[in-house]
Amino acid sequence: MSCIKRVDRSAYVAMAPEAPFMAAGTMAGAVDLSFSSSSNLEIFELDFNSEDHEIKLLGQCSSSERFTRLAWGSYGPGSEESPYGLIAGGLVDGNIGLWNPITLIRSECNESAHVRHLSKHKGPVRALEFNVISPNQLASGDDDGTICIWDLANTSDPSHVLKGSGSYTQGEISSVSWNREFKHVLASTSYNGTTVIWDVNNKKVITGFKNSESSDRFKGLISCSVLQWDPDNCNQIMIASDEDSSPSVKLLDIRYPQSPVRTFVGHHRGVIAMEWCPSDSLYLLTCARDNRTICWNTKTGQIVAELPTTNNSNFDVHWSPKIPGVVSASSADGNISIYNLEKRPVSASFGFGGKLVSSNSKLPEASVVFLHSLATEQSLVNRITKFETEIENGEKTSLMSLCKKKSEETESEEEKETWSLLKIMLEEDGNAKTKLRTHLGFSLPSEDQKDQEHHATYSSENIEEEISDPLFDDAIQRSLIVGDYKEAVAHCLSANKMADALVIAHVGGTTLWESTLDKYLKMSNAPVVVSAMVNNDLMSLVHTRPAKLWKETLALICTFAEGDEWTSLCDALASHLLSSGFTLAATLCYICAGNVDKTVDIWLRSLEKDNAGESYSERVQDLMEKTIVLALATENKRFSGSLYKLFESYAEILASQGLIATAIKFLKLLEPGDFSSELSILRERFSQSVYQEPTQTQPNPYNQAQPALQQSFTPAPVTNAEPSRTTLVSLNPPPHQQRTMNFHSSTRYTNATYNPPPGLHLNSKIHQTVVQQVELMVPAQRVAVQPPPAPVAPPPTVQTVDTSNVPAHQKHIVATLTRLFKETSDTLGPAKKRDIEGISRKVGSLFAKLNNEDISKHAAEKLSLLCQALDKHDFVAALQIQAHLASTEWDECNFWLLPLKQMIKGRQNEYQQLLRKLQSQAILGKPEFMR
Repeated sequence: MSCIKRVDRSAYVAMAPEAPFMAAGTMAGAVDLSFSSSSNLEIFELDFNSEDHEIKLLGQCSSSERFTRLAWGSYGPGSEESPYGLIAGGLVDGNIGLWNPITLIRSECNESAHVRHLSKHKGPVRALEFNVISPNQLASGDDDGTICIWDLANTSDPSHVLKGSGSYTQGEISSVSWNREFKHVLASTSYNGTTVIWDVNNKKVITGFKNSESSDRFKGLISCSVLQWDPDNCNQIMIASDEDSSPSVKLLDIRYPQSPVRTFVGHHRGVIAMEWCPSDSLYLLTCARDNRTICWNTKTGQIVAELPTTNNSNFDVHWSPKIPGVVSASSADGNISIYNLEKRPVSASFGFGGKLVSSNSKLPEASVVFLHSLATEQSLVNRITKFETEIENGEKTSLMSLCKKKSEETESEEEKETWSLLKIMLEEDGNAKTKLRTHLGFSLPSEDQKDQEHHATYSSENIEEEISDPLFDDAIQRSLIVGDYKEAVAHCLSANKMADALVIAHVGGTTLWESTLDKYLKMSNAPVVVSAMVNNDLMSLVHTRPAKLWKETLALICTFAEGDEWTSLCDALASHLLSSGFTLAATLCYICAGNVDKTVDIWLRSLEKDNAGESYSERVQDLMEKTIVLALATENKRFSGSLYKLFESYAEILASQGLIATAIKFLKLLEPGDFSSELSILRERFSQSVYQEPTQTQPNPYNQAQPALQQSFTPAPVTNAEPSRTTLVSLNPPPHQQRTMNFHSSTRYTNATYNPPPGLHLNSKIHQTVVQQVELMVPAQRVAVQPPPAPVAPPPTVQTVDTSNVPAHQKHIVATLTRLFKETSDTLGPAKKRDIEGISRKVGSLFAKLNNEDISKHAAEKLSLLCQALDKHDFVAALQIQAHLASTEWDECNFWLLPLKQMIKGRQNEYQQLLRKLQSQAILGKPEFMR
């Protein structure tokens, strides 16, 4: 087992609870090569995608004193102030430092990372642990046996101070541990061999015991260096001793401490540090002064693995909380090393699409290969499959039923509002706006209500008799007689006869009408809505109305806007709301506008936020369900780059769960011409993984009396069945064992019983999806000879295909690709005969299409340009054209595009090697003074 990452530091280590980060604090008493007395807290990133052997340093800050213990707790995760929790460091002067790691990770002002000091202890703090159940509690212990419980919400003083007395008196506290089931129960142990179990809330001792090897009290007590509660049993605790004469590791039941449940024998000198695996309680890691670091099976007491021995012992070991099998070891040699305990030589290989192939040489059967389809999130797979079924036919009624069900199931008001609006978007054009207004709270009154309102307004009781003014009437009549409409309107306005003024202005022409209408609106203080309606200026209404009245504004747009104006006004209203902080309202308006890109951009903001109880994959599924329904409702296929990136992430999630066919189906919602290079490559990998080349049935030359065995492979559903077994048959079996295989039949022969191999053990949390076992079946009795089927024409190859009818302007394509195939064949040689035959068939099928003129104009033009680039030895341009064809014409060209790419890249490598050889020869051929 080799070290996969390391950094030169003499430091205590703490792992981040929810992120791939590691903290390191300078160890008290350590001396480096420069004899520096400085003390630092550093944050490193555990990036296993990087090939750099050195751990990447993200940030650091100085500390007032060196460290005697380090702990990283999850207090405050999810908040903007401390999304990664807090780091606590026990210092040699008795103080406890608290640091916010986010400041160091972001490389901001390093000194501001220090939050505060906790001051109570008088000696070095060697015991320190956050409460896993109640993250705001921190326990610490010092040299004089004092234990402090700190409430991180109020750190001015310890919330509880514990100190044993009498038979429970403890000396120097070496370790503390919170119970994993009862948050008020704490265990502490000391170098004087006394262990105490505390009821923190009541500041009382629950029980205690002494660590001794025998019942002989004259032999004295054995010191305890470290202890930890059993994660699975609240009554059991693991205790280790650092005494070289008794390097014991024991699992004790606190009710019967004198009779160990299990003793772990393997260390020859005192045990210094220990940690239980947080992701699998079956494993325990210990390190001792014998320079050994051992991983134990806690159920059997056996050694499972061991880290490489170093020149000096490790003094601090930790498991990664988020990456199973990864451990850190701090050595007195002055380095921190990262190991992966799960890396071991095995006959297994992971493949694309959640596939795992493995074999077991210990099985009695020879040449047996096991195929597994791994679904790591079974609930997510079930949900994706259900969603795929619900939208399969794409009918609006089905989609509307889905939206209704989602709206009823969700507890979030935002989600309920979103799904309700998506349902309205799927309504027929004549009903959608009406239902939208009703949804917003604005609906037309019924006919009975209209009649009642009309009667109330115009009943005789409410009509007031208009008082006539003879002088006014005479002035208007004179103006009207002479045709002076402007003067008549002026008389009406002066008398506040607005209705008369508007009627006369309507007769007096456009200019008079507009000026009169403008005066009316100003004099009558008409609402902005009326002004906007009259002037047909809805855009000003959108920008001037208060954001809090967005429902009324959207309802007005819904009533008066048509066509493209509806889209632009909804977009403008959404932008106005977003700038005003009304995010949900803006999202709904973008949905109304059919603006998928803007809508998804807002949804993506919430994707990065951690939701309680939901994994990242589940949050992506939530977002994609809404996005896909919105895309289907708007019939939009052209999107922004961020949305394509989302589809790429979603496709990768689907592939990781073995749902490749589903991923291909969802990618068809996008416009292929706009695919990024990454998405094109991903789509190509999908197609390769699901493609099965048809094979032709060949006559059986050995035994015509035996019937042909028919077989087909059907993709298995996602399940937890046992892995499939594939028997590898010899390529040259005896004649009586040979069979003709026909892969086009739907009949298959299977064995219903199957015993799992004893040597293969997968994590029980990983679901296995497999195909059924396929075995060769030999009939018990001889059957009558069947007449041989009619021979099937072999597929065309480069050598056999007819190219006589290829159009003249495409002849050069055949010539260039034939030359390329010959060069590839010569390079591969006889050892790659099967590969050459496969390429020949696929390129032959392309020639057949050219001969039958069964290829699109665009694909033929691109193919012609590709061959011109090959003739010029411009392989880079040829590969770019091939990639463009893969992204735009994949459905038509996928059969022959992949071998074409393989041939081009092979020829490119040969050409580059030839150039380098010629260059070196040219240099060597020159006189020395010219080189």
